[in-house]
Amino acid sequence: MHRRSMRRTEAAVVGLYGRWGSREPARSWWRTKRMGLLLLVALAGARPASAATASAPRVEGDLPRAALLGFRMAEVDGGLVVRRLDPAAPAARAGLRDGDRIEAVLGRPVGAPHVGEDLLRRLDGGVLAELRVSRPSGAATIRFTPPPRPLEAFAGVEEVYGVLATPDGARLRTLLTRPAGAPAPLPAVFVTQWVSCDSIEVHDESGTSSLLRALAERSGMATIRVERSTGGDSEGPGCHELDYDTEVAHYRHGLAELSRHPWIDPSRIVVLGLSLGSTTAPLVAEGFPVAGVVVTGAGATTYFERMLAFDRLAFERQGDPRELHARLLAHAGFHQAYLLDGEDPRAIAERHPELAGVWAAMRGTGDGVHYGRPYDWHRQAARRDFLSAWASLRAPVLVLYAEYDQFEPAAGHRLIVETRNRLQPGSAQYVELPRMGHDFAVYPTPEDAMRWRRGAPAPELVIEPILAWLRAQGLAIAADATVEP
Repeated sequence: MHRRSMRRTEAAVVGLYGRWGSREPARSWWRTKRMGLLLLVALAGARPASAATASAPRVEGDLPRAALLGFRMAEVDGGLVVRRLDPAAPAARAGLRDGDRIEAVLGRPVGAPHVGEDLLRRLDGGVLAELRVSRPSGAATIRFTPPPRPLEAFAGVEEVYGVLATPDGARLRTLLTRPAGAPAPLPAVFVTQWVSCDSIEVHDESGTSSLLRALAERSGMATIRVERSTGGDSEGPGCHELDYDTEVAHYRHGLAELSRHPWIDPSRIVVLGLSLGSTTAPLVAEGFPVAGVVVTGAGATTYFERMLAFDRLAFERQGDPRELHARLLAHAGFHQAYLLDGEDPRAIAERHPELAGVWAAMRGTGDGVHYGRPYDWHRQAARRDFLSAWASLRAPVLVLYAEYDQFEPAAGHRLIVETRNRLQPGSAQYVELPRMGHDFAVYPTPEDAMRWRRGAPAPELVIEPILAWLRAQGLAIAADATVEP
């Protein structure tokens, strides 16, 4: 079995293509008054969670709880440096300082930032941790016992933390919720995750967390989440080791196993794909009698086209338009060599000098990883036929597109809807979210979105169309309904 997987802790670095809402701190509401009016209208119908009315989750199995480290990390000069240290955390009380560079975790050297993140995410709460750090005054060894991460808290919701054993030896944390006192079985939402390595648990007010909370508390449905081997309490390959095909296989195994849970009606499961989880969603649903698929944040074009589109959007919104043609051709050649021909990114420029500098100019790149994932994750995604998977579905589809998405063009999202409706008229619905970015915030301009500035968080503008669509399918309860025990 693999060692404990990479853990999403306060020490983890959020990737550029990260969890929605975690990229930037909330911006001033008052600087975007016109957007504020729209948001106030949308938020008027929201029912905020109250932790005081939440029941404690039930924890099953023997997976240790991940550690709450009490600090974040930043990549500086090829290493990991402590940032935003909580002065009350055990690590701070043991002598850790802001600005310390972590050289080793439990005696294991931090050879690269993603290696250090992996080692930190594997730490268990309540177990002695040891960090070797360097600082201007010299080296230091810090020993402390971090507490376990807190469990989720939803209002009026029962939750079970379970364990899913996969055929390849990983042990994955599962999180199932249902309205407290609800009769079983229930329709359910099964979630497939974004590319970056965060946990799928809900512990903040980010856009994605707000959506997951709303589904648990306001839909009247059950929810099913499988924590990838890269995050939370799961054990298995680290984020820099987990490839695309394995991730899809784990989700499919989870869907097959958890659809048999007594809380779940297996004939009324909707797969929800978030960000690049929108590419795995139709692959996970393929062959299962799902009741629907909802995606936002990725379309049905080939992965090669998608990665090239990522670059094009950045060039259009940030670069000199006179350079766009030449830069795009260079990036197309690089993606051909990297994604389709399987060449090592570091060696491509040696064989193709005209492509020197392309890898460094691409977003999320690193030595041995891309968006924190192994190169094979992206190459395997490039071999997948997403459009055929969408064509094979026999279930209704909802596609939401953020108009100012920093990564994805609208064409890939529309392709899903156009394909589904050509094959099964009326089976797919397209919703465009004006001025919204990939992080569930609205922005004054596309250029502001690309620079992650002046954004106003607006998760309710995504939540309401999804809940309305689930109600229209007869799966979610009405907005003013209550669940009777």
